Amino acid sequence: MIIDAYAHVFPDPLVDALLAVRPSAELAGLRQQSPHLRDADRRLAYMDRHGFDVQVLVLARPPVWLGMERSEVHRLTRVANDSIAQFCKGHPDRFIGVGVLPVVDEVMMTELERLRSELGLRGVLIFSNIEGLPLDDPSMWPLYQRCAEVGLPIWIHPQHAPLHSWIRRDLLDRMIAWPFDTTVAMARLVLGGVFDRHPTLRVVTHHMGGMVPYYAKRIEAFADDMVEEYSRLGMADRSRRGPGPAIDHFRRFYNDSVSNGSASALRCALDFFGPEHICFGTDFPFGPDHGERWPVDELNVIRAIDIPQAERELILHGNAERLLGLDTA
Repeated sequence: MIIDAYAHVFPDPLVDALLAVRPSAELAGLRQQSPHLRDADRRLAYMDRHGFDVQVLVLARPPVWLGMERSEVHRLTRVANDSIAQFCKGHPDRFIGVGVLPVVDEVMMTELERLRSELGLRGVLIFSNIEGLPLDDPSMWPLYQRCAEVGLPIWIHPQHAPLHSWIRRDLLDRMIAWPFDTTVAMARLVLGGVFDRHPTLRVVTHHMGGMVPYYAKRIEAFADDMVEEYSRLGMADRSRRGPGPAIDHFRRFYNDSVSNGSASALRCALDFFGPEHICFGTDFPFGPDHGERWPVDELNVIRAIDIPQAERELILHGNAERLLGLDTA
């Protein structure tokens, strides 16, 4: 069994609805990129060729939501979740849908209940920053409380952050700034005390936990020692997290396996997060050959790396089954 826990989708009804409100290069580009984003039959044919049994479908391209009026965000979020649910409906044994909340407010909390109970979506996607706000902003706490109560996992996708004006040249935004913003989002959840208050909350990151595995010792040193010194010097704010080593909370995240085919990166992530917190995930259908190359690269690395077969099975399907509450039989 192989479950791709982080595959992308962008159905045509949503593209049309967004184009009618706020045309952009991001939206126009979707029509030029892989047809797998909107064509379920082509996607299934690709999955069958390579032995991918199930895909967890997560909406792509968070920048398309930037700059909209809040009322339009509310309306289009319903279109997004309806279109994802419809995409999955014809093949419920192959596609599992994750809803999206581009912002969090009272209207979107009502939408959370709808996507979960009425549409049957099995998780919810948020972005690494919400219109520039960090993920431990007070506006986000009702979402974490409700997801913890009902056992709904949260997927995080990186979003453009207010960085340098030149960050988009040479794709630096996606190449480096996105994994960085994921890392910052993870740190805000940990240092903002989200896991202390909601210990059962499950959060799935993109791109294998951003920069956290590589910088784990630096994070540990600063979060547990240097923050105290810099706070004493008036150069930093104390975090709101509870007692105990902060680095232990970083290991609570679930993470996809998107490494662009790097065995050493996967090894680093496994050493930090452990095999119980890595899920096979591919970023499909982005990348070369209409997005068909990267998933195979990721699968080949997982198959080749020297780990016990039981751990390999956790990565390929077991962890996703546990996250999503799937019937493993």
